[in-house]
Amino acid sequence: MMRSPVDQGPVGRRELLRWIAAGSAVFVSGCGGDGGSSGSASAAVDVVTGSASARRPIPAPSPTPTPAPAAAAFTMPFRSGVSFSTIEGAADSLPGHLNGEVFVTPTSHFAYYAGKGMDHIRLEGSWERLQPRLNGQLGEQLFDHYGDPNNPLRNPVWLVKHYLDQAHAHGLKVILDLCHNYGERWVGYDGSWGRKSKAQLGSNAVPISAFVDYCVKQVQAFGNHPAVVAIELMNEPHDLAIGENGWRDACQQAITAIRKIDSRIAIVIDGYGWASAEYWAERNPTLHRLSDPANRIIWSAHQYFDSSSAGIYNGGSERAPGDAQLGVKRLAPFIRWLKTHGFEDRGHIGEFGAPDRAEWQPIVEAFVASGRAAKLALTAHQDVPYLNDPYTMNLFPATDAKGVITGGDRAAVRLLQR
Repeated sequence: MMRSPVDQGPVGRRELLRWIAAGSAVFVSGCGGDGGSSGSASAAVDVVTGSASARRPIPAPSPTPTPAPAAAAFTMPFRSGVSFSTIEGAADSLPGHLNGEVFVTPTSHFAYYAGKGMDHIRLEGSWERLQPRLNGQLGEQLFDHYGDPNNPLRNPVWLVKHYLDQAHAHGLKVILDLCHNYGERWVGYDGSWGRKSKAQLGSNAVPISAFVDYCVKQVQAFGNHPAVVAIELMNEPHDLAIGENGWRDACQQAITAIRKIDSRIAIVIDGYGWASAEYWAERNPTLHRLSDPANRIIWSAHQYFDSSSAGIYNGGSERAPGDAQLGVKRLAPFIRWLKTHGFEDRGHIGEFGAPDRAEWQPIVEAFVASGRAAKLALTAHQDVPYLNDPYTMNLFPATDAKGVITGGDRAAVRLLQR
């Protein structure tokens, strides 16, 4: 979610989602191990010069320098997909109830999007749910439950692996967006959240080193899964005391640490300032300086078309403006920034969407066409995991009471199929 330059406060789309308890528990067996392993530190090397020789040796000819190997050519690992919000919903309710605030996405959703030609999902989750204690182990706290205490999916690590298995079984790749935190998180976990408080990335309470630790542990736990192609370091950082420079520094430290254990996974970087495509260049004057020895950075912008650019759409009732090129105009600064810095082949729209009404479709259609012309990967916002939710950007079609699809495809899904 993005905010306009004049923000009205911390309320986001996550607070607008209705996370209600429903459905029976989902059981799986055969969950895998931790996946991946941490890299070991390299041994120190001592350089011994020896004592001075009485006779000056004849210097050998200087060898021709061997050029450093070029980084591998980059190919975007995904093109068209959707966001899955299941582990991020009602993120202030910790740890959240399984099949309540954390509603298990049915297998039918994976099958539906794969059948519509999507090639990836962006799996959203909150930092606190995966790692409640800073620098602690993943999955330390189980989700609350409604009468099913032995459900293995109460462990958030197992739930993520369940989703990765489902995605892989349906031919979908996965972007790990498990730090969907907007530049902050709850702290104070001591076995419970009774004394929690919220703190920003880069503060004494949430140092950058803790963020790096979490990024590395995600890659260790999930990076070797065949469905995983990318990790998004954090969703929509904004208004941090450390500013854009601090966000860049946090990203660079995370990139450096990840590359010590994994050179394959792509690293998705959200722009500072809500990842806004419209304001990307002015809010990110130094982000292009990030360096990745594996040459696998993807730059991810978000864009909505309502009056605030926040994706709220007044709860869905906002009327569409008459300018069908509105989205194209808001996207243009991001496309120019990519071209200026030679990143034309690695741009991504991580969120976009509008109410599923005909009046909004000319704007969305022109936006998608412009993104595709610029070779951007596109991830629509968003899948909602429970039946017939009225959320204004819900991408899953209407169903009957058993979950059997009865409605037509949403407009955004139809556009991404083309």
